[in-house]
Amino acid sequence: MQFLQLITISIFFLSGCTFARKEKDIDKLTYREFPRRTEEEAAVIEWGHSAVISALDVSVAHFGPQTSQAALLEVETRPILAEPLTGIDKETREAVTKFDNAEEVHGNIAVVTNQGKLDGWTMAKIAMKSGAAALIVVNFDTKHPDDIYRLQVPGEESSDGVDIPVVMISYNSANILTTATVTPEMEQEDIINHGMPERVRLYAGGDRPFFEDVAPKRPTLYLIHNLLTPEECNMLIAKAQKKMQTSSSDSILEMTHNTNKMHKVQTATLWQGFWQLHANKAIEERIEQVTGFPAVHYTDFVVNKYEKGSYWQSHYDVFPNAIAMATITIFLNVGDEPSVVYPNAKEPIKIHPKQGLAIVHHNTKEQRQDLDMDTLHATLNNNGINTMYIAQKYILMEPISYARRIFVPIFTMIGLGGFMVQVHDVLVEKFGAEQGSSYFNKLCIALPVLILLLIGQVFVNQLQGSNSSKDNKQSTDKAKKKGANKKKD
Repeated sequence: MQFLQLITISIFFLSGCTFARKEKDIDKLTYREFPRRTEEEAAVIEWGHSAVISALDVSVAHFGPQTSQAALLEVETRPILAEPLTGIDKETREAVTKFDNAEEVHGNIAVVTNQGKLDGWTMAKIAMKSGAAALIVVNFDTKHPDDIYRLQVPGEESSDGVDIPVVMISYNSANILTTATVTPEMEQEDIINHGMPERVRLYAGGDRPFFEDVAPKRPTLYLIHNLLTPEECNMLIAKAQKKMQTSSSDSILEMTHNTNKMHKVQTATLWQGFWQLHANKAIEERIEQVTGFPAVHYTDFVVNKYEKGSYWQSHYDVFPNAIAMATITIFLNVGDEPSVVYPNAKEPIKIHPKQGLAIVHHNTKEQRQDLDMDTLHATLNNNGINTMYIAQKYILMEPISYARRIFVPIFTMIGLGGFMVQVHDVLVEKFGAEQGSSYFNKLCIALPVLILLLIGQVFVNQLQGSNSSKDNKQSTDKAKKKGANKKKD
């Protein structure tokens, strides 16, 4: 695995000029623009018990109770697959008036799909006539299995005609819902309620994180709204402001790369590692819970500062000794620019800033060995009036060594961070990225031990010196006493 990674990295760096010639003029591309989802549509379907809770993101329709009407939106009851599932009669090919299993649907949440091409408003009307307490519409889009959107009121219809909650879930979420109670050893006849939970709860998402699908592949890219709170964003900015500097060269240790493509961008690495305060630990745990990536693979945050006229040209997140398996990019403050773009995507993508919004893209293909060339990305010129702060956290293939997680932050705290970066760079330059980093890890362990030994030796010397002084004083006192006795004699 490591050998293949190194081959890929070597080929990438050796042929960098070839890739550069193929770069597109990012200012002239037509982009799909994001984010599209908002807090106003964000809701949750949840089930389980206090020990194990499962939850799915859903999008509230433009009609029916809204998230601002939390009491009207909230429903807790049983989900039931409607018959017909598409709302279309198999014989007449017309929309049904009521579901065939209306008695079962009555008082419960009806689950339908949009395969029949019925609009959400019409399906909501059918659900209401069937006595449903709410309606879940599955977006049956296998090409974009995580995509959801707000259902609209068709034509001249009034949104006042629907008084039950109507939400959309993605294709993948529907698969999770319909396998919630299924275990591998179950026979088909043992599956109850099509594998769905006995009860689910629908409620407004508030300020909790929620997902937005952008591209399922080439590159794999999605957004997480509200990954960080405004308070957490401001905390990271405050910490980074004290350490900002213009990087003139790449640093494997600080996880700064492609600095030759940065224009007027300042960076700061927030060393934390093992020594995280409660607030920072809460961020790491939330990222691990939401993304599924193990926290031991996370680098510390690298915060970039974009003043007016700053930008970062198209680049890949590749380091001399590793390809980041994934990259999490988070906008830390409010502003209109700069946007992050992915020009090599099948349909070029532009993501506008929004405080707390995270962009997650996978840098490698499914085998997690080869670089996905469609992950080329850039931060556009900051033409806005606000200085913008954007944080990156890289997810590496291999866990971050304990030596770095424990000792590098300590050296940084006592003012030796810059010295350790220089030592690391010297070792990498002399022995190569992989061997040099290995030697540095050993040095991180050996140096504190050496310092402790030196401190111990100084303490012993002081103790011995103190005892020696006492002995000399006692000898001097005895000599004086003896001399005084002789005079008396």
